[in-house]
Amino acid sequence: MAGGARPSSGHAAVPVGFFGTVSQGPVEAGELARMEGVVGTLRIPVYWAGCEPSPGIYEFAGLDAEVGAAAERGIRVQPFVYGTPAAYSADPLRPPLAGAARGAWRKFLAALVDRYGGHGSFWTGRARREPVRIWQVWNEPNFGVFWQPRPDPAAYARLLAASAPVIRAADRRAQVALAGVAPVGDGLPTWTFLRRLFRLRGVRRDFDLVSLHPYSASIAQLDYAIVKVRRVMVRAGLGARPLLISELGVASEGDAGSVFTKGRDGQARFLAGAFGRLLEMRSRWHLAGVDWFSLQDDTRFDPYCSFCQGSGLFEVDGAPKPAWSRFRHIALSAVHGGRARQAGLRYINGR
Repeated sequence: MAGGARPSSGHAAVPVGFFGTVSQGPVEAGELARMEGVVGTLRIPVYWAGCEPSPGIYEFAGLDAEVGAAAERGIRVQPFVYGTPAAYSADPLRPPLAGAARGAWRKFLAALVDRYGGHGSFWTGRARREPVRIWQVWNEPNFGVFWQPRPDPAAYARLLAASAPVIRAADRRAQVALAGVAPVGDGLPTWTFLRRLFRLRGVRRDFDLVSLHPYSASIAQLDYAIVKVRRVMVRAGLGARPLLISELGVASEGDAGSVFTKGRDGQARFLAGAFGRLLEMRSRWHLAGVDWFSLQDDTRFDPYCSFCQGSGLFEVDGAPKPAWSRFRHIALSAVHGGRARQAGLRYINGR
């Protein structure tokens, strides 16, 4: 049974893009320099409302800078696209499912892929090309904070049906990823949301990868979350589809009462244990990659996350934490020869 039992016995080299991270804000040049050769993918939000200030008028200068700077360091951007402009909805978290909003969403996606995809105009004349290959449709649709008026698998399937054909028409090599689903209180459990989604007729043709945000306080909890989702995938006939861990992390500093606040050394130990387990089970779980949340600490208060501010690999001032050292060592060891056991990955928290 997928997700269940024995780890894979081999430690083959993993793809360069397997290890990624998620940005909480603009990425500084110094951070990109450190990431070069270590971090394969940089997952960033593409906020539709920020890129289309007026109907049909696109502003891509900021996104151009982010994508271009990452590409110059050999890092491929992995965007998640969401946020409906005020011209189409009074609530940016109400998805564009019908009428003018749906049509505008489809045009916006086409413009994005035409610009940054495999044959994108952005890459013309550039010495270093890192076209976007994976497009993630929305973010955490099982969570009321990101999907209004309430999480609804059938409504999300409608958004996928509107999105996937446009993305693929603009770039035949593009892959459509489900929005990452997360363990949240205000919404549906990850496996419940996915089980209901996979039951819908025709939905499986509208995505290539399943995405998961299995936030966990221990490796045992991480195992539990992934195994449950893998079982849902297998029972839906989707056992061969890749699973992308598009967010995973704990904090070095933050709410002292949170099980996700572990101190600087504890954060590093958790990262090593989690990455070790994911490498160990990479083949069995059909893992496409893992993105650590987050790249850098954030000073902005988040009322929905007690640990996000301190989850970075780097401090706000750019100073690296012990977790960055572990990330770097593990990624380099795994990608260049698959020496997972030599990268300090025997630490398995809670086992």
